[in-house]
Amino acid sequence: MKTLEKVNYKGFILPLAVGVILWCITPLRPAGLSAPAWEMFAIFVATIVGCITKPLPIGGTTLIGLIVTVLVGLAPIKDIVDPKTGKVTTGILSAFSNSASWLIAMAFIMAYGISKTGLGNRIAYWMIKRFGKKSIGIGYAITGLELVLGALIPSNSARTGGVVWPVTESISKDYDSYPNDPSRKKIGAYLSFMAFHANILSTALFITGAAPNMVASQMAAQKNYNMTWISWFSAAVVPVLVATIVIPLVIYKIFPPEIKETPNAEKWATDHLKEMGPVTKPEKIMSMVFLLAIILWVLSGVFEIPQLDSTFVAFLAVGLLLLTGVLTMKDALNQTGAWNILIWLSILIFMASKLISFGFIDWFSKTIQTSLHGISWQIVLVVLVILMFYTHYFFASGTAHMTALYLPFLSVAVATGAPLGLSAMLLAFTGAFNASTTHYANGPASILATTGYIKQGEWWKYNFILGIIYLLIFGVIGTFWMKIIGIW
Repeated sequence: MKTLEKVNYKGFILPLAVGVILWCITPLRPAGLSAPAWEMFAIFVATIVGCITKPLPIGGTTLIGLIVTVLVGLAPIKDIVDPKTGKVTTGILSAFSNSASWLIAMAFIMAYGISKTGLGNRIAYWMIKRFGKKSIGIGYAITGLELVLGALIPSNSARTGGVVWPVTESISKDYDSYPNDPSRKKIGAYLSFMAFHANILSTALFITGAAPNMVASQMAAQKNYNMTWISWFSAAVVPVLVATIVIPLVIYKIFPPEIKETPNAEKWATDHLKEMGPVTKPEKIMSMVFLLAIILWVLSGVFEIPQLDSTFVAFLAVGLLLLTGVLTMKDALNQTGAWNILIWLSILIFMASKLISFGFIDWFSKTIQTSLHGISWQIVLVVLVILMFYTHYFFASGTAHMTALYLPFLSVAVATGAPLGLSAMLLAFTGAFNASTTHYANGPASILATTGYIKQGEWWKYNFILGIIYLLIFGVIGTFWMKIIGIW
């Protein structure tokens, strides 16, 4: 007998309560703020809270928020043009024309080819073979693997769950290091923790490294700052390179493995490569298409050529994979993560744009600017970065966090005189490395913190230390580097 699907109705209680309370106090809204602006704010906050409590998957939750926006008259279905003034009121269907959402959706489909062809595992085995003679070498190999996959797989959870964690687990058990057992400290705990921080670095290095990065790029565009693949990479490459050297060493010192030498790792990797056999034709095509995509993404940030638009490049890559038979249309349609992100990212960006068009963000930034009068922008920006980092203790979703705070924080920074480029990039990077807080900070944290190799207390304690290191590397070295390359 067919039954209804489970719905977490309890998860609706808090967002509904928050939304209704905010809506009901509309008559008491701050001076200078219109009723539609406050009402849109109420729906937006309720939606973000819903993304945290998860009554439905994030796509379903944001869809409910969009439906409410239409029902209360804050947005039409289709664009409406006022015949007298020519003013356009954007409808909700325009949300799904968002280029960033389509870019990351296509990138998800491209990334499926990595697992389907086995290219991801081949890269992993090759790196372990090359650098795996010592446990710290394996740590660096995992970091290198993540950095490579960060350019190829746009989902940080998919990189960890689909490629990095299976390899890490296999190595750990090969050295008789098991979860929920004293043997976890032989090497499994170290490698698991290292895999998590490698994921943070790969997320920070590429604009396509994770969904929150794309949220930041779209929010920054609302303030007329354009983030491209190459501009993000150029700003991130030096602080990420420094962190890539420092973080594995720090983890090796504060959370060391009992096993220091790992001569068997090279043989383990070699055996797996032999099992895979020679590089296959699908792997070769997959590699060439991704290389082409990266080259075109770089060129799109250098030359203003419509055909080199970064979203079109992603469409082109998927088209090539379909034409060559690496992927099928069924493969593309089965990538539920791609279509899910297309829905919720488009909706959240649309709702944020409504907050701008109704004047809420402008009011907020001016209000904060007035209250911070006389305080230097340097101090304001430092405080905002620190707040962006530590407020992640209250969020279980990097996307929800970025959507809720990035644009308001960026507006405040710019309003107090901080350079737009520096503020946009520092806050965006913080949204990548603030995952180094809790065991529920993002998808990879949820995966790796529950494997049984790392105790929750260890996770919080060591991440607190590493969080300070990230803040210093990106805040100090990153700031100076962005000055050198002219971002501010």
